[in-house]
Amino acid sequence: MRNSNKKTTAIVLVIVLAFVGIIAYYKMTKTRLVNKENYMSFREQLLAKSKDFKSNSDLQKFIESETAKDKVLFITDEHGNIIITKTASDVTAPATVVIADYNYKTAAIDADALATLHEVSTSKTNGGSVIAIFMNNENNNHVGAKNINKSYIPANSNVIYVSGGKKLYISNNSFASGMSDISIPYTTEARTQNTGIKIKITGIKTDVPSSYISQQPDVFDVFSSIVSKYKNKSVSYQIADMKVGNNGNMYPSSLEFTLLVDSYNLDDTKEYFDGQVEKFMKANKKYFPDAKMTYSVITDESKLPDTAISQSTIEYLTTYLYIDKNSNYRFGDDDKIPHKYSKGDVYATNTMEELYVEGNIMHLKMNTTGVTNAYRDQIMKDNASAASLSGLEIKTYDLYDAYENKDQKLSSALSSIYSNVNDKAAQTIAIPIDRDQKFTTMSLLKSVQSDANITHINLNDDDQDAGIKVTNTILNYVNSYTKSGLINF
Repeated sequence: MRNSNKKTTAIVLVIVLAFVGIIAYYKMTKTRLVNKENYMSFREQLLAKSKDFKSNSDLQKFIESETAKDKVLFITDEHGNIIITKTASDVTAPATVVIADYNYKTAAIDADALATLHEVSTSKTNGGSVIAIFMNNENNNHVGAKNINKSYIPANSNVIYVSGGKKLYISNNSFASGMSDISIPYTTEARTQNTGIKIKITGIKTDVPSSYISQQPDVFDVFSSIVSKYKNKSVSYQIADMKVGNNGNMYPSSLEFTLLVDSYNLDDTKEYFDGQVEKFMKANKKYFPDAKMTYSVITDESKLPDTAISQSTIEYLTTYLYIDKNSNYRFGDDDKIPHKYSKGDVYATNTMEELYVEGNIMHLKMNTTGVTNAYRDQIMKDNASAASLSGLEIKTYDLYDAYENKDQKLSSALSSIYSNVNDKAAQTIAIPIDRDQKFTTMSLLKSVQSDANITHINLNDDDQDAGIKVTNTILNYVNSYTKSGLINF
């Protein structure tokens, strides 16, 4: 009798476990909304073609073509924003706006974010309306976000901004941002030296300014160090043919210039520049293995430029570069650290981005960000002081406020859904809610629509599954939102 009871118990247990398994499978099947094949196809094609893009127009055409293949209607406004609108099946539910920037210079970095938006825009959803916007962000100048029609971000809509990055998290804040333009009087003079040393730095992958600036090769520091070496030795020198690889509101990707000296001073040139090359390559081997520094000696005077940048212009430039720096600013022991921040957290960044000549002015453009407007303004005042000490004029422009969404309902819902609708076998956990240590498009979106609820999902570029899971999360979020709120998972 006892054996019979054990057998019955075992059978019941098997039936219960089977039932639970069936329910779990049914639930997972019901919530697995992302078309992984479609996602991966878009992503892989984008990665394959990204090196061939010469402008944002090329990337725009790629996105439009892939969207058209899925027989989805879209419009492209005069500012290059590609907009897909899906009407609501539940008119009582609020609109969900999903946004990603497209910038051909960071297309590979942004592949998962753009694939996420493509899949969201081409998938069938139930619930409120969905507005998917590929925002034109050529050279990180945010022309699309600055000019988007307010009607595409309705009042009370839930806005999910998706971007690529180095780790997966959700953020409800964005740094403040501002630009500075330092004007350097530009003149030239006749070449007086008979030998040239052509210095080139190439292969630097550009990116948008962020707290990772300390990892970025600093071409301005390299230039300043080389000039200072010759200046401090009281060696007669000139600078000619200086060109920085400008990328708009992004890090420079290259530098080249010719150092002109007398052949009399060439004795230690090879040893010095061999050391500079080795130092540069060693410093950037980990994060920028393709970055290279080279030099060549030109002894044939016929191959040298006839004119050089005047000593007064170089003096202005190097004085400013000596006083002001590319830098992160972190909270220290003596700082009054705001709530939710800790010692060592970044509170501001200062980035030298462009150097070019326009008429009789050499322009040095800088981007400054801060966790609040006050921190940004503090660093921009330091820039102004450096300009004043260098005898230079400075003007500021494109000031955008810091943003913080104190209502974390949207971000908390997305984090929870992420852990509930994705495959548990892949060790899925909730997306951590973290703080951005950079300026993001959220600040601009808030200036367009102050009544929207905005959050940011930062993807991990090294984990394509994270992008697929985030896509599935967003689709489940849209399908689950009703007038009474989110359906519990």
